[in-house]
Amino acid sequence: MPYTAVIFDLYGTLVGSFSRRGYDRIQAEMADILGVPTETFWHAMAETLTDRTTGSYRSFKANIVEICRRLNSKAEQTQIARIVGLHHEFTKAGIVPEAAVLETLGLLNNRGFRIGLITNCNANVPKLFPDSPLAEYIQTPVFSCEVGLKKPAPGIYEIACERLDVLPAECIYVGDGSSEELTAAAALGMLPILKRTDLTDVYDPHRPEVEHWHGIAIDAITELGDVISALT
Repeated sequence: MPYTAVIFDLYGTLVGSFSRRGYDRIQAEMADILGVPTETFWHAMAETLTDRTTGSYRSFKANIVEICRRLNSKAEQTQIARIVGLHHEFTKAGIVPEAAVLETLGLLNNRGFRIGLITNCNANVPKLFPDSPLAEYIQTPVFSCEVGLKKPAPGIYEIACERLDVLPAECIYVGDGSSEELTAAAALGMLPILKRTDLTDVYDPHRPEVEHWHGIAIDAITELGDVISALT
């Protein structure tokens, strides 16, 4: 069966990796705004990660309100607004792709491939995505916080296929190997391709499927055109 669609991961694949150093720095600023210890705030953020990425909070503001409740912090609306603003700007800066990525997506579009996206993310990402240059090339993004599922759950891949109107066997999945995403894609019948990335500044530097990867791998998205040409 010929490949007719390419589904991408976001962080570490189409854009830079989600920076642990950068996000820890932002969290320290958030904690300072609330007047609580950084470590205490960090743990509260970690405890709400799953809820944040599967849509339990309709906005990042709602997540912060919940964290304030857990920490018994009587934060004022101005403090919460400052925190939300910091997170908004961090997220906005983190989903800017390189020009070469956009060129490759354009090439795939011109060759007739349907382009999808699956990402584990909080509510800020779908809010900002329509203004990202990526939106021009990816008409069917799937955000975990909107569908209530996150990788590696099979359902989130199935949703992407349904929106693209393709079978899993017609899909190539490209990702940096976080959240066991490549193994999950392969289990559904997709062809997984590892996008190698620097793992020195991520929250999950030890990724078994990356460390033991024997499938197709690329070092840059610009290599994808030639790889797909060889497959089709």
